[in-house]
Amino acid sequence: MNMDDLEKAFKEVRSLQVQTPQGFAGNLVKESRYSFQYPDGSDPSVAVGLLMPVRAEGYAAGNLFGPFGMNRAEGYLRHRIDEHFKRFGAVTDIFILYLTGQSQIGRLEYSNADYPLEKLKAESLSDILTSPSAEYFDYLLSKYALRSGISGAQPKTLVPILSSSPANSASLDRGLDDRGTVATETVIVKAEGADFPDIARNEFFCISVAKNAGMAVPGFWLSDDSRLFVMDRFDRTPAGGKIGFEDFTVLTRRTADEKYVGSYEMIAKAVAVYAGDDKVRQAQRLFDRVALSCLLRDGDAHLKNFGMLYDHPDAPRELAPVFDVVNTDLYPDLVGRLALKMGGSNTFPTPDDLIAYAEKIGVSSKYASATLDRINTAIESTLKQFKDDPRYQDDLLDRLEKTIFRVDWAPQQKKPERQR
Repeated sequence: MNMDDLEKAFKEVRSLQVQTPQGFAGNLVKESRYSFQYPDGSDPSVAVGLLMPVRAEGYAAGNLFGPFGMNRAEGYLRHRIDEHFKRFGAVTDIFILYLTGQSQIGRLEYSNADYPLEKLKAESLSDILTSPSAEYFDYLLSKYALRSGISGAQPKTLVPILSSSPANSASLDRGLDDRGTVATETVIVKAEGADFPDIARNEFFCISVAKNAGMAVPGFWLSDDSRLFVMDRFDRTPAGGKIGFEDFTVLTRRTADEKYVGSYEMIAKAVAVYAGDDKVRQAQRLFDRVALSCLLRDGDAHLKNFGMLYDHPDAPRELAPVFDVVNTDLYPDLVGRLALKMGGSNTFPTPDDLIAYAEKIGVSSKYASATLDRINTAIESTLKQFKDDPRYQDDLLDRLEKTIFRVDWAPQQKKPERQR
């Protein structure tokens, strides 16, 4: 679509058709308020979210409904969209949904029959991992950023991948990832920015720890020049089927601006509500994820970094795999504060505090102690594993080790808006 047609869409698109894998869900309309209506006789499985079940009465609100607003671009990506369309006026949420409607995290798709968007061409995963990152990421942003329905402040974009695209990078040759091809049709590509040096290697290390600790993680890669972190999507099946995903800002009726408001106990209560008959196992998975962030000194494990997966709202649900984990102690402005409270405090917990948290959310102390041992063993093994990796031959591993195992650390209370 050329810019003239996009300008027409910018001015005229005020309604979107919402589609799920189970069928047409309804029309999302923006007038003085947002409204959404399920057609008469809709099957419950087409519900757009766990808190928006199928009903005869329509939904109306002044702000975009949670399941639709969950993937709104933030930070760098939102700035890029605003700059691109600023000559048309202020970019609206309904227009962003229109742009990103075919490339959203989760199972929902959005379209407008009067202004269809062409399908984007795919890239080679090998090219992403082996090309010079600075130039190649600029190319990826120019091609895909405006169409990426993904939240988060870090520079990132969703990129469609060629079918059975081989990941022929040095990381595979060194045995750091056991996946030869990408499993889904799209990957998430994150770039290192000036504000957070080494963040791609940081995240690759942390997700590797999760994997070595036996936790569920999507496929992931680090570019050969260590500047790009690439992750498979966890909201797609290997056959390309769409899986529902809702993060805990939506599931606790908060906005993205409130992602640092709440506690890990609050998440556990929400998990218990949505987990159905699988409460114990999902509570254990939540503890694994929270403990991982605490032991890796991740001060950015906020509500949007946890979520539930399901085929449709009436189907069984489970916690999403581990994603978005970094050691924030490497960055002086972020040191010393949990993103959410635990036991009424934002101070990083001791092992005893974590075991107390586990018992509070219905996880046995025996399981909690074994989990802490498992994560610590994984940290040690990952540090050892990466010592021969050419991408880690500076002092990064030493700095990670010192921040993770330091005993002289004094917590500093930082404001949530200083988080990455």
